Amino acid sequence: MDNEILVVTRNFPPLVGGMERLMGRVVEVLQREYLCNLVGPVGCGAHIEPPGRAWECPPAPVSAFLFCALAKSAMNVAGRNYRFCLAGSGVTAPIAAFVRVFRKIPAISFVHGLDLIADSCLYQAVFIPALRKMDIVIANSRNTARLAVAKGIAPDRIEVLCPGVAIPCLTPQARNDFLISYNLVGKKILLSVGRLVARKGLVEFLRHSFPQVLRENPDTVLVVIGAEPEKSIRKDRDVRREIEGVIREAGFSDNVRLLGAVAEETLGAAYQAADLFVFPAREITGDVEGFGMVATEAASYGLPTVAFAVGGVADAVKHGQSGFLVPGEDYRQFSEVTIRFLKTGLNGVAPERCREFAESFSWDKFGVRLLEIISRLCPPDPR
Repeated sequence: MDNEILVVTRNFPPLVGGMERLMGRVVEVLQREYLCNLVGPVGCGAHIEPPGRAWECPPAPVSAFLFCALAKSAMNVAGRNYRFCLAGSGVTAPIAAFVRVFRKIPAISFVHGLDLIADSCLYQAVFIPALRKMDIVIANSRNTARLAVAKGIAPDRIEVLCPGVAIPCLTPQARNDFLISYNLVGKKILLSVGRLVARKGLVEFLRHSFPQVLRENPDTVLVVIGAEPEKSIRKDRDVRREIEGVIREAGFSDNVRLLGAVAEETLGAAYQAADLFVFPAREITGDVEGFGMVATEAASYGLPTVAFAVGGVADAVKHGQSGFLVPGEDYRQFSEVTIRFLKTGLNGVAPERCREFAESFSWDKFGVRLLEIISRLCPPDPR
């Protein structure tokens, strides 16, 4: 068929995470205009509409996925007339680069931040040159675009496209049920959502900011939703164990709830029940917060965010509208802003303004922008 495309990505459902949700949405958008074939992790085929096909590979170890994905990509491009090949991240960019040369078709890759600065000589020697060969590189934030330029990717080939967010209908009953279920009625609730990895900064927040918050607001409870990644490329320290250690040492057992991974309905209820979203992400060598989808997700529920202005977070939080940005690692100011909001609120930051900001990231707008970017390189043929 003349309108077929090939998507190669390890970051895809049923794997869980922000990048996986993003790539799921990308394929959903592309299937409106193109016949999508996908090389992805085991279970990905459930998301491909016939007559598109999926070729599944074991997601771990990463080397096994890459060898499998390369083999399956090479086999299925030989007899097909693809319009372009899209890599879900820098990890699969070498496969897209191979298809580009082998079939003489355009290649596109998303980049998310970590896939540009990964602390590996092999990665930097093999994967970054492949990204430089892409016809278009789609960065998830302005900061990621700056990282891409620093890695030698031509600025005129880089497009910034921030991830989208769904705008939910609010359900007061779900909020009330959440408060009752977790014994939070009458409490001031700080919420943290995301994978338990070092760059999210929860251990340091508990050590350096939370004690001051509790001194001023003893009825505050930090609710933490998220688990440690099971199949992540980057090996991280045991963050949950460190968090549990700080809770024991500081006597925070009554003021911290570690809920782990939860259902979407519970997550939505938590966003509605919370008073403030805290996002103390850190700058770490070899790791970066590429965007901060959880901050726009919080805003979609009318929940403001206090965050460190690191990585791509400045694109995900509108200072003075959807929250407040604090200089990185300034835990004293982070505490002060949090305390002030819990007591009196922040000027200009209100639920309706948070939702207004989130609407600028709607998935519908994301889809329109994605198709605009791709169509400049490779417009779809009428079906």
